Amino acid sequence: MSVIDKIMRRDLSIWINRQIITLPDRGKFRASSALRSLQWANGIFEAGMPIPACFCALHATEEAVSAFVSCAKECGYDEAKRINIKDHMAKATVSLLAQKISGILCHYQVAVALSDESQTLIERYIVDGETHYNEASTNLFHFRDHEAQAMPDFYDELVNMFGDVAELRKAVKVGQEARNAIFYASSDGYPTGFDDPSESLARECQLTLGLIWGAIDLTRNEGQRIPFIEQALATANRVIAELKR
Repeated sequence: MSVIDKIMRRDLSIWINRQIITLPDRGKFRASSALRSLQWANGIFEAGMPIPACFCALHATEEAVSAFVSCAKECGYDEAKRINIKDHMAKATVSLLAQKISGILCHYQVAVALSDESQTLIERYIVDGETHYNEASTNLFHFRDHEAQAMPDFYDELVNMFGDVAELRKAVKVGQEARNAIFYASSDGYPTGFDDPSESLARECQLTLGLIWGAIDLTRNEGQRIPFIEQALATANRVIAELKR
C-alpha cells in the first residue's frame, strides 16, 4: 500500500472527496481531476514505477491549485481574478504558499478530525497556551500586524522564510519545473527524480487535499470575505509580479 492510499483512506480525505460535488463546475471538475491523478499516482507507484507516480502527484497538486483559484474567482475574490491558472509559474507560486502556510499552522499545533455527530471537520488549535475547538475553516487564522490589525498580505513574512527574494524565486522555479525535471534529460545529465519518492507523494497528496479543502471552505462561506484567503491571494500576486520583473 502506497502512502497515498494510506492518506486517502482517512476519514478527513473521504469527507473532502464527498464534498467536491458541492463546488461550482469550474472547481468541481478540476478537484475531481486532481484526485484522479492521485489515484493514478497510487497505482503507478504500486506497479513499481515511483518516478512516473511522482509526476502524476505533482499534476494533482497543479489541478488542485486550479480548483482553488477557480472557486475563489467564482466567489468574487478580486485577487483571484488576477491569477492565470494556465500559467505554471503562477500555479507553482500558489502551491508553494500552501506548503509554507501548512508549516506556519504547525505553530498552533493544529489537529483536524471528522465529527461523527455533525459530519463536519472540527479543528483543535492552541493560541497563547489556550486550547480552542471550532469547526475547521480558513476563517480561524489570519496575519496581523503589531497593532493586531489584519494585514493586506504576508509577502514580507514569506520572503523572510527564504532569506531574500532570490531564494524565493529559486523555490518557485523548482516547483515550476519539477514535473519536467523528472522526465527530461538536460545538457548536464540524466533526470534523477526524487531521493525519496514516498516523501514526495505524501507531500503532494496532502497539499492537494488541503487546497481542495480550501476551495470547499471558501465556497461554503460564499457571500463573505475570508481575510486569510484574501491575504493568501494578495501575497501570491505580489510574488508572481516580483518574479515576472
